Amino acid sequence: MKYNIDCTDSYEYLIDFDNLSGIRNYSSLPEIDQETSTCLVHLENLSVNMYDKVWRDQILSINIKSKINIDEDLIILAKKAKLVIENIRCYDLMVIHDENNYYYSSGLQFNTKDRLISLGGYDIEHLDSNIYSRVIFKGKVFLELEEENIIPLMIGCDDQIGYQGIQKINNEKETEVMKKNKSMDLKRFNSIRSSIWEFDFFMNYFVSQDGYHEAIKSYV
Repeated sequence: MKYNIDCTDSYEYLIDFDNLSGIRNYSSLPEIDQETSTCLVHLENLSVNMYDKVWRDQILSINIKSKINIDEDLIILAKKAKLVIENIRCYDLMVIHDENNYYYSSGLQFNTKDRLISLGGYDIEHLDSNIYSRVIFKGKVFLELEEENIIPLMIGCDDQIGYQGIQKINNEKETEVMKKNKSMDLKRFNSIRSSIWEFDFFMNYFVSQDGYHEAIKSYV
């Protein structure tokens, strides 16, 4: 069963891109649909918070028997997920591959009230590679999950799978990536490192709201 969680106003609380659970999250390179101005990112081994009624209700209204109904104070592991960002204005990509940094910028520009999401993780397809993306948008954000890919990870402060379980998940995913280990297409990068990666610029133009980042002035 598939769920489509609208997290436009709460993506910073819903999704753990910082590996706080100890499980390494993985990300694909972003797929951009120019015709619809949509960004799609495939995510694997993603920790997702499920303590907020807004998120839980979007799942339980579809499937009251979902695994998330085990407890209200819950963190789950999504073995596979998709993040869909609508109406993007621009995006920047930084990939650390074989200890080298590669950049792509679509052209940094945004208006007041546009939103920014920072995402990434270990690379799903390329060994020794980490992906970091910053997408500026003025539409909605959806996290797509499937029931079969959900594992209860933590209830309150109680770990549901233990240290050995976390290590097993990390090792299995690393082995999976080693078997794939596709060759990185370096032609997709235009070597433009935009100001969005600079801390002072970020702090000067964006403010953290309750669940998302928003531009406080325009940059064109």
